[in-house]
Amino acid sequence: MKWLKRYLGKAIIIAVVIIGIRFTQDLEDWSKLLHYQPSPAIAKLASAATMTDTARKLFYVNHPTIESQKLSLNLCKSSEHTIVLGCYVPSRGIFLQEVVDPRLQGVMEVTAAHEMLHVVYQRMSLLEQAQINKQLQSALAKLQNPRILKLVETYRSQDARSVDNELHSILGTEVLNLSPDLEEHYRKYFTDRSAIVLLSEKYERVFTALRKKAKALNVQLGERKSALEQLAAQVKQEATSVDTERSSLQSSISSSPQSDYNFRVSNFNDRVNGYNQLVARLREQTDTYNQLVTEHNSIALEEKSLVESLENK
Repeated sequence: MKWLKRYLGKAIIIAVVIIGIRFTQDLEDWSKLLHYQPSPAIAKLASAATMTDTARKLFYVNHPTIESQKLSLNLCKSSEHTIVLGCYVPSRGIFLQEVVDPRLQGVMEVTAAHEMLHVVYQRMSLLEQAQINKQLQSALAKLQNPRILKLVETYRSQDARSVDNELHSILGTEVLNLSPDLEEHYRKYFTDRSAIVLLSEKYERVFTALRKKAKALNVQLGERKSALEQLAAQVKQEATSVDTERSSLQSSISSSPQSDYNFRVSNFNDRVNGYNQLVARLREQTDTYNQLVTEHNSIALEEKSLVESLENK
């Protein structure tokens, strides 16, 4: 019986500690939310992300703010390790980078949801984290999205300890179909998780379309460059032949019969016309090639501009 009393005594102490921690956290949250009123922009983000009441509480208790790119860099420099759109810094709050480019509509909503899920993960007990980590790793093993897989490996190479935490936020906001257990978990925080995933896919398609177009132009440029080089070589060869024929005509102007000379001049003029047509073709194809180069460079600059509007390295 003594061992049972000791066991019960320890269990009671542990329970009291857990209840105390939970009570302290609830009290702290209550204190932070007592006089807090989210700005219209922050409330709009929470609504667009379809956050549940539980999620909104975790979001608002961290007093989220929308910051400029420069300030976001300073506030988040020790947090995320790849493209920084926002961050959750324990004991300091949630900071979201302002994104105004209309082509990237949805970025801030997804970021808000992503950071809120960091709060969820951080508040889990070690046992809860261990349980969810197994589900996350199982989902990762089935994932076929190359962009997300590459992103996860980036986190792994920089800080392997952050992978599960990041994966919890990434899967919750960027992957549509998950296991029933994970879907049940995320339902605590989103009334319609598919809405936030669709926003994520929407702005990702902007980058995908640009890369696809750039790839197609690269193929065209390669083909046209090869054709241009062949045509340029043909023009050069024909120019040499025309010059040789001109020299021959000039040297035979007094020695050849008039009828032969006139015949050769007629042929020469035909050849010159053909040469001029080749030169015109070369000029036209060169202009087309240069237009494609300009279009390709424009796409590269557009993608660079989009990335720079998000990136804080």
